[in-house]
Amino acid sequence: MSITSGDLLKIGNTSVPGLKEYKVGYNKLWKDADRNMNGDVRASLIGIFPKIELVFRDALTEDQVNTIIGLLDQPYFSVTYYDPKTKGNITAQYYSGDYQVEILDRSRKLFKTFTVSLVPVSRR
Repeated sequence: MSITSGDLLKIGNTSVPGLKEYKVGYNKLWKDADRNMNGDVRASLIGIFPKIELVFRDALTEDQVNTIIGLLDQPYFSVTYYDPKTKGNITAQYYSGDYQVEILDRSRKLFKTFTVSLVPVSRR
């Protein structure tokens, strides 16, 4: 898996279908954050927690949406993704945020675009 070939994201051993957009956020988690009277911050960095935001394209089929829901509805799952910082693949444990699916065309069994965030269990 690289940025130019293969899949950008897998959950378990399954390539995620219908991926339109993919963002990796390098979220910092701080402990004991406080400001003194001079306004200076004093805090301890716990670590970087890379959150992945996914946008799925319009007109996903019923089977594709069913596959995506099956992957996301697990309590925790292994995600392998391309990380721009390391220019390579990383595999880590994640869980998904809430998401909503909406029908685009009932007669053709197609669904509208939707988004979901994948949240890391541990720091990188």
